[in-house]
Amino acid sequence: MSFGQTFTLNTGGKIPAVGLGTWLSKPNEVEHAVEWALRAGYRHLDCAAIYLNEEEVGRGIKASGVPRSEIFLTSKLWNNRHASEDVEKALDQTLRELQTDYLDLYLIHWPVQFASGDLKFPRDPKTGYIQLSSTPISETWAAMERLLATGKVRAIGVSNFNKRRLEELLRTAKIVPAVNQIEAHPYLQQPELMAYLKDRGIHVTAYSPLGNNIYGKARVMDDERVKKVADKVGKSVAQTLIAWAVKRGTSVAPKSVNKERIESNFQRECDWSPPHIPCFITSSVRARFGGSKFGSFGQSQLQVGVHPSPTCPVGTVCRATRQSTCRRKPTRRCDAA
Repeated sequence: MSFGQTFTLNTGGKIPAVGLGTWLSKPNEVEHAVEWALRAGYRHLDCAAIYLNEEEVGRGIKASGVPRSEIFLTSKLWNNRHASEDVEKALDQTLRELQTDYLDLYLIHWPVQFASGDLKFPRDPKTGYIQLSSTPISETWAAMERLLATGKVRAIGVSNFNKRRLEELLRTAKIVPAVNQIEAHPYLQQPELMAYLKDRGIHVTAYSPLGNNIYGKARVMDDERVKKVADKVGKSVAQTLIAWAVKRGTSVAPKSVNKERIESNFQRECDWSPPHIPCFITSSVRARFGGSKFGSFGQSQLQVGVHPSPTCPVGTVCRATRQSTCRRKPTRRCDAA
């Protein structure tokens, strides 16, 4: 049985419980993955301008033959487009690339503002550090709110916002975010933030729900406790982790470009009775895999720059220093931007 479950947002709209993530996919992979996913029954696609593959997503939607009206489509505003005059322009570019005239959900990708312009990671030519903007989040959110009146978006929200960042946004917001998309899996359960969001009617979409990572850290998929639960219910580890996340009340967006895994991830777990629901209490393991914790640092700290190595996604944790913000001067090894 496939995952046709949905959650109701504070807008009254429905978000499918399981979607397809499109981050970190190689060129020409996403188009086929989206087509396979939609044909397998997925109706939720998680996209972003910074993934640099929204044109492929649009082609995959067309190739699937699934009507646009049946698809819940999410995208995200990147850090260099936070100025009020840039927000709708960024949305329009995303709509053109996705070949659609509206989004079901548009998110602010990170609570940090880069200098406005065409460069995704604008750098000071002298220091190599990322150039920041003083644009307040209140200005960006007000521009997001105005998008609702255009009909180009049906709901707005945020991504990677912690409690402090949300409180700052809510002080001036006229509209409460519909969604906060955060990294969440058994190694990063974030119970305090989850409770805070629930109290305010903000739905959580979990990215990296399988705990896979590019940093060589222990994977949730390999945890023996997770494997035991999967064996007990007779399902794959991925199916078990997805079902666990949905049982928590979060929608999820696992990423895959493998046809068999895409189809397998969308198979509904059996209805677990309470004894079968894994709690995965991992007091000895707490790991964040999803890249730079922009939202955890102040603007002054980010001023020192982000220097990923060529093997890291640009703007994420530097492999050389294992830090989100490193003070090393850019080098051929570190400066990938």
